[in-house]
Order: sequence, then structure tokens, then C-alpha cells
Amino acid sequence: MFSLEWAFVGTIVGLLVVATFAPPSRKDARVPTPHTKQVYTTPSGCVKFKTHEVPCSSEAHALNFVASQNK
Repeated sequence: MFSLEWAFVGTIVGLLVVATFAPPSRKDARVPTPHTKQVYTTPSGCVKFKTHEVPCSSEAHALNFVASQNK
């Protein structure tokens, strides 16, 4: 049922496939910085970001909680 030869052949073939094919490239995500006037292009259109300073605390909050505070 389990053959050491086929396991070795499968490992070699897998390594050859991984070494031969390049993974698909991703678009480089650009993150806006505060006080920038740059326009960012998204799939749905162009956007600008308006930033404002918020108070920081030492408490850790979940990102969903923080995002829901500014509706």
C-alpha cells in the first residue's frame, strides 16, 4: 500500500514543481500616511484620505470595536 519509492518520487516531483513555477505576484498595497494629499487608485475608483489625530490609551481593543466607534 505505501511504497517508499513513490513517496520519494512524489517529493522530488513536488520540489521540481515548486522550484519551476513562480507564484503569482500581488499588487503592492500602499498605505496612506497622515497629512498626505496623494490620491490612491482602487478598483472602485480614486480616493483621498482625511486624517485626524485621536487620543491613544494603553488598553488594547479589538479592531472591530475601534472601527465601530467612529460611525
